Amino acid sequence: MKTFLVALMATAIAMPAAAVTISNTPTGGNISPFGAPDTRTYGQVFTAPVTGTLTSFTLFLNGGVGALRGGVGTWNGTAAWGSGFGSPTNLYLSADVPSMMAGAYTFAPNVAVTAGSLYVAYLTAFNVAGANATTTMPLGTAASGLNYFVWNNNSDPVGNGSWNYAFNTGNVQFSATFAAIPEPQSWAMLIAGFGLVGASMRRRKAALAA
Repeated sequence: MKTFLVALMATAIAMPAAAVTISNTPTGGNISPFGAPDTRTYGQVFTAPVTGTLTSFTLFLNGGVGALRGGVGTWNGTAAWGSGFGSPTNLYLSADVPSMMAGAYTFAPNVAVTAGSLYVAYLTAFNVAGANATTTMPLGTAASGLNYFVWNNNSDPVGNGSWNYAFNTGNVQFSATFAAIPEPQSWAMLIAGFGLVGASMRRRKAALAA
């Protein structure tokens, strides 16, 4: 019985949320200019593949802009050409980070997401001390879960309606990792197992008392 109980507890401890990643690859194309004093916010709209936590996301630049922040928000826009058609509700905004060279910019927002809902992950140079240059962002291939590129011209990216979408831009190079909440049936099996252990231990105590 002790062996079974230990095994069951080990199973419970070893039931981490399943990791799910969505990503694409560069196409060789670029979109510009990103940074100060031009378009200060570039973002990628994506559909959460699971209900759980967005643990990290990565966007890429072909050069540095001095400094920037990374952010994530819910997305209420649609895939249609327009200026000022989207207004995210912000869930996460990082502290200022240096941006001195080309490469991957990865952030760990650890925010809750819902499967099938739209979100936007972005880089912004708006109101960031040290943001003093522009660069380009690599475009990326189509991939499941990735929707379209959006941008915000020279304004605060948080909670305003000045985001834009261009129907022919596609996606930028992007990667995001999610931790899915364990499926209900997994928890049900675990709880049932503990119930069986408890019942067995009660019967054993009763037998010893007799």
